[in-house]
Amino acid sequence: MIITEWRYLFNITNTDELRTTAVKAKLRTSRFRSLCWRLLLEILPPDSTKWLMVIEKYRSLYEQIKSTHDNDPHAQDSGPDDPLSQDEDSIWKQYFKDIELKKVIEQDVVRTSPGVEFFGTEKIRKIMIDILFCYSREHPDLCYRQGMHEILAPLLFVLHCDHQALLHVLEQSSSDISDLIKKILDPAYLEADAYSLFNIIMEVMKDYYNINDFIVSVPKPTEHVKTTSSTFNSQVVQKLSKIRDTMLTKHDPELYGHLLDLDISFTTFGVRWLRLLFGGEFSSMDLLVLWDAIFATSPQDFALVNHIFVAMLVLIRIQLLKSDNTDCLKHLMRYPPVDVMNVIEYALHMFDPKMYLLPSIINSLKHEKSENIKFNVTDHQPERPSKLNTYLPRPTRNSADDLLELCRIKLLQYHSILNPVVPIQNKEARQALTGMLELCGMLNSRPGIIEMGRDVVRSTTTPIDTLLTPETPEGGPLLPPPASAITMKVFRKTENSTDSQIQGAPTKNPLKQMKR
Repeated sequence: MIITEWRYLFNITNTDELRTTAVKAKLRTSRFRSLCWRLLLEILPPDSTKWLMVIEKYRSLYEQIKSTHDNDPHAQDSGPDDPLSQDEDSIWKQYFKDIELKKVIEQDVVRTSPGVEFFGTEKIRKIMIDILFCYSREHPDLCYRQGMHEILAPLLFVLHCDHQALLHVLEQSSSDISDLIKKILDPAYLEADAYSLFNIIMEVMKDYYNINDFIVSVPKPTEHVKTTSSTFNSQVVQKLSKIRDTMLTKHDPELYGHLLDLDISFTTFGVRWLRLLFGGEFSSMDLLVLWDAIFATSPQDFALVNHIFVAMLVLIRIQLLKSDNTDCLKHLMRYPPVDVMNVIEYALHMFDPKMYLLPSIINSLKHEKSENIKFNVTDHQPERPSKLNTYLPRPTRNSADDLLELCRIKLLQYHSILNPVVPIQNKEARQALTGMLELCGMLNSRPGIIEMGRDVVRSTTTPIDTLLTPETPEGGPLLPPPASAITMKVFRKTENSTDSQIQGAPTKNPLKQMKR
């Protein structure tokens, strides 16, 4: 089996047939998926006689990069330089910055797929940290962003599976395996091969990870020359706007209108979808099939991603049309299980309707009678107030998790409203926005979720007591306060005591002490 597949790959003259194989999900059982991805992403040329030369070039390049950024002043003569130096060229200053960067990366790496033993080993964690560190140093304008480790993880896993498949065959019959296969799938180069794949993919995806605080030039009404204003935007926000206002309105105007009526912000869930390349929405095996199609169809710009985004919305249109604002966001933040092939087939149809047929399931979904599924906004949704002058009506919930999720979703909504209009120069306001995301992380009832969808908070948080308000119904709050992690000391007066001093109270003003 492995020899037959190898001969097929080795003898291809162009990648058209391989691309067709990939979009049909026929790489699901491939023992050379990592090699196929390198062909689909055009890292390797179709000419198989050049494969080893190209691969060795990428491996050598990674070793050079790793050596360049391995600056340990303990192991070299730093001359007059010293650990306290603030000089930009100081080896010591860069050394301490590198340590901090690796700590940040490690905090995300240790959370990668906690249920998968492969990612829990020290060897793989170190490989991930080294790859992400080298990429960050090679791209200082972008550096490291949360979510990058979720792009790297499947690449390492696919390479590892290919290595294991080859080792299994070698144990049975090593004489049938050529030296070329052994060199291309050499486990010793797992790290270097993963870096080359990651680097190429991030070259296409880097706009998704740029910080969304870019000032956009907007012309004044009285001028023809563009001047700087306080309008903020980014490539990922522009892409989400295009998906919503151009693509969704074309392919499902009813769903588009419903989400617009409910004021569903696409940045709330869409940034995570794009940054993780849908990694948080599908199972591991389905995700690899989805990536097969993305790499095969549009390796230069991943154009199929936009169509996948729309396909995912349309495939849960019935759930969304039945839902109010809160339930819609719950479906989008925790995408329900769907057949990944339906997603791919509909995305391919939108991408090229002449080549790919419309899946039958889409017709059945769209022909559902609207009056039977459409959520009546006016009956269930209060009139939408302006921006932040609103409050969420107290819902009736049976689950504490539902309440926490509700609070988290509303915070994300407020963040999406404020984020585009708060100037980057206003550092305190920007810090407050970051704090809102941190609160969302604290309220997240699911472990292991990152920024815009997975682990905003990198430290363990303590429970927050439920506040009693005048609106609290009789019988106590809807959500019982959890046990506090901090033992509270009660200040009281001793009964029949003539001493006016309250026992347990501080004798000095703590605020004045803090000011000192």
